[in-house]
This record gives sequence, C-alpha cells and structure tokens, in this order.
Amino acid sequence: MATSTDLNAAIDAVQESLHGGEPQPLGPTTTGEEAVAEAPGLAEALQKRLGSLPWWVISVIAHAILLFLFVTFFAAARMMTATSDDLFVQSEFTEPEEPEVDMQKPRDLFRNPVDAPAEVSVEQPVLAQDDPDAEVSDHFETDNDMDSATARGDENAFSTVPLGGTGVIGTIGVGGGGPAGVYGFRNGGGRRKCIMRYGGSKQSESAVEAALKWLADHQEADGHWDCAKHEGKKNLDVGPTALAVLAFLGAGYTEKAGKYRDNVRRGAAWLISKQAENGEIGVGYREMWHANHYYHHAMAGLALAEAAGMAKVPETVAAAQKAIEYSVNEHQKPYGGWRYKPKTNRGDVSLTGWFVMQLKSAKMAGLRFETVKAFSGAMNFVNECEAKSKDTRYEGRFTYQPGQKFQDGKFLNTTAIGMLCCLFCGEKRDRLLGGAEYLMQYLPTYNAADGAGGVSGGRRNFPFYYYYYGTLVMFQMGGRHWKAWNGVMRDTLIENQCTAKDGDNNGSWSPLGGADDKVAGRVYSTAMGALCLEVYYRYLPMYKD
Repeated sequence: MATSTDLNAAIDAVQESLHGGEPQPLGPTTTGEEAVAEAPGLAEALQKRLGSLPWWVISVIAHAILLFLFVTFFAAARMMTATSDDLFVQSEFTEPEEPEVDMQKPRDLFRNPVDAPAEVSVEQPVLAQDDPDAEVSDHFETDNDMDSATARGDENAFSTVPLGGTGVIGTIGVGGGGPAGVYGFRNGGGRRKCIMRYGGSKQSESAVEAALKWLADHQEADGHWDCAKHEGKKNLDVGPTALAVLAFLGAGYTEKAGKYRDNVRRGAAWLISKQAENGEIGVGYREMWHANHYYHHAMAGLALAEAAGMAKVPETVAAAQKAIEYSVNEHQKPYGGWRYKPKTNRGDVSLTGWFVMQLKSAKMAGLRFETVKAFSGAMNFVNECEAKSKDTRYEGRFTYQPGQKFQDGKFLNTTAIGMLCCLFCGEKRDRLLGGAEYLMQYLPTYNAADGAGGVSGGRRNFPFYYYYYGTLVMFQMGGRHWKAWNGVMRDTLIENQCTAKDGDNNGSWSPLGGADDKVAGRVYSTAMGALCLEVYYRYLPMYKD
C-alpha cells in the first residue's frame, strides 16, 4: 500500500523533472528543440520515481489532474460566453381566487325576460346527460387551492368488497367501477361539469355557497354549532355539527384546502373531542326524541370518515378508524342492523341508514373493518323491512321496522332510506322501481306560510330528513325519476332560502319541514339543504341511464 512518503516522492519527481529542482522564471526560457532534448530525461525520472507505486495511486493522481483541468476550462468558457443580456425571470405563485357569493344578490331562479317568438321551439332538457355530446372530464381543475391528489380519497378502497352473490357496489360512481365516485368531483372543473350534466345551475351553486357562508359565520370558537342559539333544543349539537362539516366537505373544502379549511378543521377537532376511548362519539348528548346518542355517533363517524378520506390528517384518520370499529364491532347486531342500544335484536331502518352511510364512506376512505359482516348484516336487516305484498308495486318500499304493515302516505322517509341502503349494499336499481314510483307521488315541498306539517292546495311540507334521503336515492335511480324530483327539490330550495331581507338568517333555511327540523333548528336545516344541492357532485350515480 502506498504511503504518504511515496506520494510526496511522486510529487517531488514531477517538480524536479519539470523545473530541474530550481525556481523557474515566469516566461519561457527554452526553445522547442531544447524541450524535445529534455523530454527523455523527464520520462526517465517519472519512470524511476513512480514505477514502484501501485497502479491505482497513479490513476488517482492522473484523474485528479484531469478533473482540475476540466473544471478550470469550463469556468473559463462560461466567463467568455456570459453577456450582460442574460435574462433572469423570477415568478411568484399566487393561489387562484375562490368563487365568492354575493349575499345581497337574490338567489331566485333565472328567468329570461325576453319572450321567444311563438314559432321558435327551444329544447332545453333538465339534464345535460340526455345530450349525446355531453362530456365529463376526468381532469380536475381546482378553483380553490385544493390538493386534488389528496382530496380524492382512496380510489381502490371500495372496489374489492365481496357480499354474497351481488357484492357491494365497487365505488359510488358511474358504473360502479373506477375512481369516479371518490371525492375528486367535488371541486374545480369536475364539479362544474357535474352541475351541468346532472341538473344543477348557477343558482343552486350560489345557494350552496350562501349556506356555507352562513354556517361559517355562526360556528362557535371551539368548532361546534350551538343548536339552542338557532331555534333548536339544548344538548343536540353533535349531529348538526357533523352535518355542517359534511356540507363543507361535500363542496370540496377540507381540513387542508379551501377558504373554509379552518372551519372544517375546528369542526372535526370538536367532534374528535367528544369521542370516548371505545370509539363512541357524543356520549351524554340526547337525540331528537330519545336520551341516547347513536344518531350523533353515526353522523359524526360519517363526517370523520369523509374528512379522513379527503385530507388524510392523521388525528382525523385515527378517530374515524375508532368510530367505525365501534359501529361494527360493538354496536351492530351480528349480521343485522342498528338500534338505540348496542346489538339489539330489533333494529330500525332510520338509524341503520346513517350507519350504512358511515360504512360506505369509511370504505372509500380506506379504513379497516369487517366489511362482509357489516354490509351483509345491514342488507339482511333492510330486506326484513321491505313491504310484504303480492302486488309488485310495493316492491322497493320499506317500513321502519320488520313486521309493520305498509300504508300509503306513510313510511316515506324509511322507503327512501331503505332504497339507498340497498343500492349502497349492491342491490340492482330495477328492483327498487316500486319505491321510486311511490316517492314520485310525494315530491318535496316547502311553504313557509304553512309551518311545520302544513297543507296548502293539497301540498304538504316535508322534513329535511325526507329531502336528504329522497334526493340521494332519486339521484341514484336517475332517469325520469331524478328529472321530476330534481326539478322540484332544486327550485324549491332556491326559492325558499333566506336572503338579505331576512337579516342574520341570510343564506340559511328556516326549520319548518317537520318535528325533527324544529328540534334540531336552523343549523340542521341549513346543513341538510346544502347537502341536497351538492348532490350533483358529492357522489356520482352508480348506474348509467
């Protein structure tokens, strides 16, 4: 192995051979012929001094010299070619502006003031999906600063769930197979295209943004919404807070992105603060008619699951995981439904519906739980509640609990909920046509002059509970059922939303639809109204017409 003595000797040899051991003048002192004559002496000196060194030492010295020469040459070349005309451009990234709603502008329906000539025929279908040239792009432009890669959820999370013969729908989206049903369509270009294709409008979007602004303005500092301050009862805040968070998430705002990120973050944090060690959320809060808290838990679990899927905040993911584990392992009757007490033999469709919504969103978010046990149990129970009749018109209609006799004009909420559970658990749409026909007889209405449950000209007010589930399921049924429902639902909500003349209520909906609306108050009705008008992009349809 070469030593430092060997290296020093090699360097001395080079210097001695080049300079004869004496300091040399700066200028040249030899002619070309003299240099040639001295060359053999240089070669002999190098051979004598370096011949005993290992080959790799010589290689290192040679490469070091070559590297030095290369760097020196490159630097000199850059200096020679540089000019004063070099242009340096510095750009700053600015977040794109988010759409703002004008709270002073009336949010009524667009009406064209120009009368068309009688001979002119204009075909303007309710839904653009009837247009064969309509397109839906999978390219997501972002109107706000949404990170679309993180706000779309796990695209494969809901595609490998076996359930008997039919299986849970692979994803809540067109055709049930692909990323269309995850959260990517809730913002930007995807959101705009869904609004046009499925029957929304500029007015419906303005109503959504006005409702979200009202919710944001009336959120408490610790993140929750106080129902008692807004025409509701005390000790009911968990469920309505969860629905308010869902309304922000439904429009693409998350804990990380969008102008309402702080509202979502504080709302989710407050819900997490109400979670017990075993995963229950809302212990100690009462429900609308009962002393237990399980509606609150299911709604909060649903909100945390969607928030977890969209933003992947570790604390939210952990809380959502604990919530779904409690719902399936501790509360659900084994291979059955849900009721006010854990593992009760006799469940009900209303509470089961919220738990099925939580299951669906938990699976889309990639949370872990026993999917076959959970979904098949829900489906077993809901099937027990289907109206029993030889008349096929009753197929797809559901009672509140098994064994109840179905009556026309009743069980509207439970029919809508039961239908949605069936679709989310893998049932075919055609089997539920009887239920869709039944709901068509009771399109949503809202008449502030009538008050809760009032009747005017043969019409009656329906609770926002019916609006919400009816809208979700009729959207999934599609076709003429959705056209008829959407036209009434959308226009009724836009026409009856509070405006600037209503002062502090501007952007909200008054709780006039039923007993549950009056108990939960304006926070509840406003969140539910916004969720209805977000239907066009919140979950895409599972079937193509």
